[in-house]
Amino acid sequence: MNIKLFLFFVIIALGLILTMTKGPNEPKRKWYVIIVITLLILESCLRSVDVGPDTIHYYTDFIHYSNLSWADVWASFGDAYVKGEGKDPGYLVFKQIALLFTSNFNVFLFFCALPFFVPLGMLLYRFSSSIPQLIFAFTLYVALFHIVALSGIRQQIATGFCFMAVLQLDKEKIWKSLLCIALGATIHVSALIFLVVPILKMASPRLIKSIHFSSFFTIPFVIAFAAPIMALLASFLANDYYSSYAESESKGGAFTYIALMELLSLFCYFSIKKNEIAVSERIKLLYVMLPMLTMTAPLISLNGAMIRLGQYFTLYMMLLVPIAIDSISKNRDRNFIYAGMILALIYLSLRSGEFDYYFFWQQESVL
Repeated sequence: MNIKLFLFFVIIALGLILTMTKGPNEPKRKWYVIIVITLLILESCLRSVDVGPDTIHYYTDFIHYSNLSWADVWASFGDAYVKGEGKDPGYLVFKQIALLFTSNFNVFLFFCALPFFVPLGMLLYRFSSSIPQLIFAFTLYVALFHIVALSGIRQQIATGFCFMAVLQLDKEKIWKSLLCIALGATIHVSALIFLVVPILKMASPRLIKSIHFSSFFTIPFVIAFAAPIMALLASFLANDYYSSYAESESKGGAFTYIALMELLSLFCYFSIKKNEIAVSERIKLLYVMLPMLTMTAPLISLNGAMIRLGQYFTLYMMLLVPIAIDSISKNRDRNFIYAGMILALIYLSLRSGEFDYYFFWQQESVL
């Protein structure tokens, strides 16, 4: 089943219907976000175990280790953080709590989808101002970030905790934000990279723009030295599992993805002005993602799995690009720009090849 075509159709058709429907904007935006987020949750949790490169491994882990005791779960924290054995014990806690309610893997996937999609929906509703912005945001998600909720479950949950951290930063609750990042890091340690966000948020608009400008000069160096950079990052984790990424020979080769991310970042650099960052804390909070996504997106040249490290920052393009479009366009031209970019995203997505999707009742596991 070509699930992307179905999602593109629903996102655009529903958005246009609500745009043309009379009534206040706020409830229409809220219901639009709720409906599309619900569809994305269902897509994630109703998938076959053979959809996504890592789902089958999580399924095997879920079945084989479903009888793990709470004593073993708590002991895993000492193993991971003291002995350097094992990884990400917070995921074991999450799984153990889920097992209190279900022994069905697809229901478990539903629990995994909630901490990712619910805060994402809250972000999109809180930081957007129109349905055309949301149509673009959801189209961009399906076109570029679709695999996030169909593959690496641990990092999906950790990314959700980083969304929660942004929601707390928006309320100026720095300690709650740091707590969210820390909890996410126990589920996937790579979430620690998100600590740069509350730090950058304290910088002046001028400094943030300068850092963003400088980040473009790092692109060739990140591509050329991706392996040593990843090895350096892994050295701080005291865990051989993450070092394997630096030694991997599985080249990403996603030039189109890198080029698109960097072009969108450059578009935001020229479109979003310092004065807009200065007068809006929300724009500033989102803008600090741009230098980091500019530097991390090229890591995919080392290994396709490195898209997951960049996703902590690249996902905010869903909101940053609409903000940039609104900054440079008049009302009468804005929808034409959105339409053109949406069509380009759909074309690039479909041109990259059909994504095979099966519901859990359609396909038996290869195991």
